[in-house]
Amino acid sequence: MTQVVTVSAHTAAYAMEPVKPPQRVSRATYVEEHTRVLAQQAAQSEDLRLRALVNVVQPPALALYFLTSTQQQFEQATLKETIEAYKNSVA
Repeated sequence: MTQVVTVSAHTAAYAMEPVKPPQRVSRATYVEEHTRVLAQQAAQSEDLRLRALVNVVQPPALALYFLTSTQQQFEQATLKETIEAYKNSVA
């Protein structure tokens, strides 16, 4: 004799939740976090080799900030102003 049991999709999904493998963190996030921890350790320690390593391998967000901090924001020009500037530069 066979007994048939029906289960709703929501109940089945809820029951399968613990079986799912955990999502992996991206490699870039792992490297950035490890670099940040290394920079904190270097700031607190007296190890010159560790400080030199942190100077060479800086946290990516900080490096990106310094690379883009000197860029100026220019206001948008209207079409008329652009045409005038072009005419003035050609003449």
